[in-house]
Amino acid sequence: MVQAHIDPIDLLRRMQQESLQHTHGLPQEVEAAVLWSGVGFRLADMHLVSPLDQVAEVLPAPGITPVPGVKPWVKGVANIRGNLMTIIDLAQYFGKPPVFVDDMARIMVLGVPELHAAVLVNDVLGLRHFDEELERQDLSGINDPVLANLTGAFLHENVLWGVFDMKSLADSLTFRHVAA
Repeated sequence: MVQAHIDPIDLLRRMQQESLQHTHGLPQEVEAAVLWSGVGFRLADMHLVSPLDQVAEVLPAPGITPVPGVKPWVKGVANIRGNLMTIIDLAQYFGKPPVFVDDMARIMVLGVPELHAAVLVNDVLGLRHFDEELERQDLSGINDPVLANLTGAFLHENVLWGVFDMKSLADSLTFRHVAA
């Protein structure tokens, strides 16, 4: 049996035509949503998120040395990577029950220059990403002292995430005045 000689160029053209006949085409270009990202955390029963640039580091609760003569929400000081940090119980600062230091409790080192402080929170929930167009500004239904430090909120899967401004907290005279 003798096979007829097939021109390789013709064979490639036929293969190209057949593949074009069976192709589904390119996917449509869709504009992606603009995402806002932050560090999610839980403070008592509230879900909050802080901008990434306002949180320098997240760590398990370290050993804390109490300091006499300070307000009860100042838990003390701790050595964090060679820096002496003031540790503030954020829940207690806002008049909530103190954070129970367990395996879930974390400290969030504030990303504020020249302020060596960290806040103790109930739990850090990792990076959270929200569609900027879904930001909800109406926080009138919330009656909580935390509201003073919220700049907005996102509603995601029926959970309201308040956008917590660590910088406004750090700038607060109440936060900086720790003497009892």
